[in-house]
Amino acid sequence: METQAAQTTSYKEIKIGNTIYRVTSVFSGEKDLGKTLEQLVIRRAMADAESKETS
Repeated sequence: METQAAQTTSYKEIKIGNTIYRVTSVFSGEKDLGKTLEQLVIRRAMADAESKETS
């Protein structure tokens, strides 16, 4: 018999310049990846901002 783990959803808003980014995390009980995802989003946002400045 399989049991399903409860899911918890959380989010954090990060403002970079005039843009607000919302990082949403869904935790299924396996591993908390919130901090890693947040870092990836920040890196992506900074890369996007940098590429727009050089265009």
